[in-house]
Amino acid sequence: MLSSFFSKSKPINFIIVALYMFVLYAIAYYKKGFTLNYSTLLMFFGGFMAYGLTMLAVNLITQKNDLTQKSTNTIMLFVFLTTILPSSLTNAALLLSNLFVVLGMRSVLNLRNGKHIKSNILDASLCIGVASIAYFWSIGFIAIVFLGIFYFEPKNYRNWIIPIIGLLIVYLISNCFTLLFYDSFFVITEYIEPISFSVEGYAYKGGVFSIGVLTICTLFFFTIYLIKFNRKPTKSKPFLKLIISQLLIAIAIVMIVPNKNTAEMVFIACPLAIIGTTYLEMDHGKFLQEINFWVFLLLPFMFLLF
Repeated sequence: MLSSFFSKSKPINFIIVALYMFVLYAIAYYKKGFTLNYSTLLMFFGGFMAYGLTMLAVNLITQKNDLTQKSTNTIMLFVFLTTILPSSLTNAALLLSNLFVVLGMRSVLNLRNGKHIKSNILDASLCIGVASIAYFWSIGFIAIVFLGIFYFEPKNYRNWIIPIIGLLIVYLISNCFTLLFYDSFFVITEYIEPISFSVEGYAYKGGVFSIGVLTICTLFFFTIYLIKFNRKPTKSKPFLKLIISQLLIAIAIVMIVPNKNTAEMVFIACPLAIIGTTYLEMDHGKFLQEINFWVFLLLPFMFLLF
């Protein structure tokens, strides 16, 4: 039974989920079409490594901070939400950016324990800065760092300066890199991307399908999450508010990025997977639970193969 399998958190669960990820990832690359050469293989395996590490980071965030029960429901949902966006699976830069955003979120949530506050803030800021090098508009998640400071350690004014310092460090290191290898400065005007509200990039069959499924999941999972929010323990509510904020920022980024093609929606996957786990953890009865899991497992195959 799938529901009983994913209700456990054992090494075999992660291995099977990783194999499932790899199959869908390989199908996405195959459908896109690529030639076998060194650079393509490097992007293929590098992208999958970033993808797999993001899955493990999502699981670490949920389990360490008690955002969900001890299970593999969240990572299964994460894989589902990313594989209905095949254009994101073939974009190694976006996968790398998403990995660093999730790692930055992990550091922000670590602020709760009250230890190494400044180092966690700096670490989160550096992660967001690196993520923005891979994909500029992921810099919007720096707002999560400031929200973390607001929720956990707002009184020390030095904490509010650290995120700016973190971004400056990334910019300076980027300049050192470009000077060393390209003999030029990392020009800030070339780094910043314009804002565009155009949705022409979604006007194809696959794009409409991806947006439709993701929109339904977002509205459905988010509504249930808000209904259940007041029943959550008080100590976990700052975490939950940060997850909700991460989702809203991801949606805002999707709305303003230029050259939209659904790949940018990958930032929605992590917070929505955590939010959606609330639905999977509800008692629906065995039959309905099985249907839910089969739909989440088979829908990406139907989309990628047909």
